[in-house]
Amino acid sequence: MSPRAQARAPKETAKQAKVDTYRRLIMESGEQVFAEHGFDAAKIQDIALGAGLSLGTVYTVFPGKTEIYTAIQAQRGAEVLREIQAAMLGYQGVLECTLGGIQAYVRCLVERPTYLRMHLREGLSWTQRSSLRTGEEVATWERGMELAVGLLKVGIERGFFFADNEPTVLLKMMIASHQVQLQDWLDRGAQPATVDALIQRMQDHFRRAFVAPLQDQRSAPPLQALAAGGR
Repeated sequence: MSPRAQARAPKETAKQAKVDTYRRLIMESGEQVFAEHGFDAAKIQDIALGAGLSLGTVYTVFPGKTEIYTAIQAQRGAEVLREIQAAMLGYQGVLECTLGGIQAYVRCLVERPTYLRMHLREGLSWTQRSSLRTGEEVATWERGMELAVGLLKVGIERGFFFADNEPTVLLKMMIASHQVQLQDWLDRGAQPATVDALIQRMQDHFRRAFVAPLQDQRSAPPLQALAAGGR
């Protein structure tokens, strides 16, 4: 590295650190504004105010509110999917893996209540790709659907889950139930002390609606490859 480049490196590092800080502040504020007002009614001026930055500074980091929304969805969606996959790796059987995935999914969302409000604020069905606004949302949705459909398919083939519907339809039914129950949790005050009970209700509902009688279930080999995204 030349002397000139060496002299420039610390300045570039400091500049990037400042941009990263601005980006974090804008996304945190944007999440709050989108949660309170929804995407259409959200104003970038309010995002700037919440971030403690000038409007001009916000525009140097993001071209507009669509890009802020996209960045939030990309980050949060990746976090949710990563935590679910990590949790599923800790279980051996189909049923245990599914229940563990539900628990991880719920905890990941309730630990990010502002994002959860933002995600629910639009009033759109989580089961439909057409309701998503950005390519990042679609990509994350598709990865999550593929993982869950694969698990349900294995469960049906091995006699763990009812086979009265295609795995994709069963998953959409489960997602719709989760969306309703998470909205109800928010409406009731989003109390951290009630999270364990919420998870239990959601797992119990899954057992009642999707799990075949015990005598019809067969033992199954570990599912680590599936949880990791393999086949």
